[in-house]
Amino acid sequence: MPELLDALDLTGGKRLAIVADDAGLSALPMVCDADGRWRRAAAGDGVAEALLDVLARGSGLTTRGHFALQSWTGRTALGERAIDVDQTNESVIVGDVAVVKWATHLQKGPHPAPRRIGVLRDAGFDGMPTPWGFVTWRSADGVETMAANVDGYLPGAVDGWTWAVDLITAAAIDGDIAPVADAAARVGTVVAEMHAALRTTATVASAQDAQRWRDAAVNLLDDACAMHDAARERRSEIAHVLEGLGSLADSPVIDGHGDLHVGQVLLNDGKFFVTDFDGNPILPAAQRTLPIPAAQDVAGMVQSLAHAAIVARKHTNLASAAVAEVDTASQEAFLGAYEVRVPLGLYDPEPVRAFRMQQVLREIIYAARHLPRWMYVPDAALPALLDEGVPA
Repeated sequence: MPELLDALDLTGGKRLAIVADDAGLSALPMVCDADGRWRRAAAGDGVAEALLDVLARGSGLTTRGHFALQSWTGRTALGERAIDVDQTNESVIVGDVAVVKWATHLQKGPHPAPRRIGVLRDAGFDGMPTPWGFVTWRSADGVETMAANVDGYLPGAVDGWTWAVDLITAAAIDGDIAPVADAAARVGTVVAEMHAALRTTATVASAQDAQRWRDAAVNLLDDACAMHDAARERRSEIAHVLEGLGSLADSPVIDGHGDLHVGQVLLNDGKFFVTDFDGNPILPAAQRTLPIPAAQDVAGMVQSLAHAAIVARKHTNLASAAVAEVDTASQEAFLGAYEVRVPLGLYDPEPVRAFRMQQVLREIIYAARHLPRWMYVPDAALPALLDEGVPA
C-alpha cells in the first residue's frame, strides 16, 4: 500500500502527492472524489490544469512547505490529454499549448534540471521548449528533486531517432547529402548556442574530476568486456583511448546537458530544440549535477549521429559505402557549425573521441542487460572508432 509522504494542494480538490512504495518514490497527480476520497488522477481529471492555474497566480520562486514552485508564466489552459508513449514519467498535454510532466518515478536529488533550465532561460536561449515553470520537493535529508515541470507544447515534434535516420536514409538513396548536412549543421549551431548560454556556469576541472572521469570510463570498460567479445579482444586499444580522460585537470567545464544525443533533439516546424535536462540517468544522483567538459555533450551528439547511420543501414539494406559517406558528412557538418559558434576557450576537442568511446561502451552494456536486439549498433560502432576513427 503506497504511503503518503507529502502533498502540494492545488485548486479545486486537486493535489500533487509524494508517495512511497516498494518501487521507490513517486510524484503523483491526485483528485478528490465526491465522497472525499483521494485517488490517482488521469488526464482529463484537471490536475495538470490546476497546476497551470497555481503557476499563473505566482511569480518567480515561491515555497509551500517542502515544495518550491518556479513560475515563468501567467498563462493558463484547459483541456487535457495524455501522451500515448512509453515513458519513465507521465506527461499530459494541456490545451495544446503546454506539457505537464509528472515525476511518477521520482529521481533522487539533487536534480540538475532546475538550475540548467533557469540559466538557459535567463540567458535567452530559445533552442529548447519554452519553460513555463516547475515544482521541486525537498526530502527529509534536505535534497531537492523535480516533482513536476511544465514546458510549452511543440505539436508534431519529431525526435532525432526519426528525423536523423530518415534524412540519412534519404541521402544514401538519392545521393543528395545537402539536407542531412544542413540539419546536422543547424543542430551544431543550437548546441553551441546552448553552451554559450551556459558559459556563466564555467569553472575549471580539478585533478579529482579528471580521475573520476577516467576511473568511470575504465569501470565501464571492465563491465563491457565481461559482456562483449569484441570489447574484450580489443581491451588494450580501448583503454588507451580512454586514458586521456585522466589528463583533463584544469580544462574548462560547464553545467552541460549531460545526456545529449539525437533522441534529445526535437524537430518542430523546421526548428531544432534540445530537451530533457535531467542528466545522465545511469550516474549517481550527486554526479548528475556536476559540471562536465563541453566535449562530452559534443561527443554524445556525434556518436548518436553515427548510431543513426548504423540504424539506417540496418533497416534499409543500403550500401555501406553510401551510408558511410552520409555519416561522415553529417558529423563534419555538426562539428563545423558547432566549432565556429561556441565561445572561445569553452570547448576542447581533444577528449571527444574518448567520450565517444565511453558512449559506445554504455550502449554495449545497455544492449546486453536490457535490449539485446540493439547490440548491432555498438557491434558496428566500436570498430569504427578504433580503426582510424572511420565513421560507422
